[in-house]
Amino acid sequence: MNGVSRMAALAAALICIAATGCAKQQQTQVTVVQPHGVVANPSDFPLYPRSAVMTVVPVDSAQLFAAMRKADPTAEVPPKNYRGHEIIAQTTASMAQLTAWLATLRTSPPLGMHLSSTHVDISHDNRSQSQGVDGEEFDSSAAPRSVYVFVADPKLIRAEMGFAFDLIDSYSKVPGMMRGPIDDQAKQQLGYSITELLDPRSPVGAVVTAVKQLQGTGRRAILLIDESAK
Repeated sequence: MNGVSRMAALAAALICIAATGCAKQQQTQVTVVQPHGVVANPSDFPLYPRSAVMTVVPVDSAQLFAAMRKADPTAEVPPKNYRGHEIIAQTTASMAQLTAWLATLRTSPPLGMHLSSTHVDISHDNRSQSQGVDGEEFDSSAAPRSVYVFVADPKLIRAEMGFAFDLIDSYSKVPGMMRGPIDDQAKQQLGYSITELLDPRSPVGAVVTAVKQLQGTGRRAILLIDESAK
């Protein structure tokens, strides 16, 4: 997987793996927007019909690439930084409907887009779908732009990753004076503090917050990362 796909896998596939360590759940919450909400979608890549945008957060690969180099000085990362937006939407569509929609996008990508030659690390088999997640990567035919689309069932993700979310909840109870050293250690090892990773205004934190909010609603989630080289 190349550097850009690693970024998408970290920031997007976190919908099923991002909470693999203990982290702080911020008090700030991302509002679940109903079908006639006012959150603007900055991407022209199509979402599933009648889905509603919950939140939009900026994506910038600079810190991620720096963290990758820190963890592995020999790591190959793109020479250019990638910036864009992470869009999280909610829908009442079933996973079967969403995977069928994603399959249609694979065979008939939006105008000007095509399937990427380096796919994100989500297999298109029954096992991945039974775990509540499926995804695909698309590239622009005319510009250095990549779009990563994931569909997910927050209820199944919460069940699969329950231990991680329990750790998240437990960390929120740790006294503030003890969180600082843990954040510092994480920053040294990962390039990110736990607080940064789980801030609802960050790509990772927005995903975790959305999973927690949607897990009991009977709704599914669509995660779209639209990024371009800068």
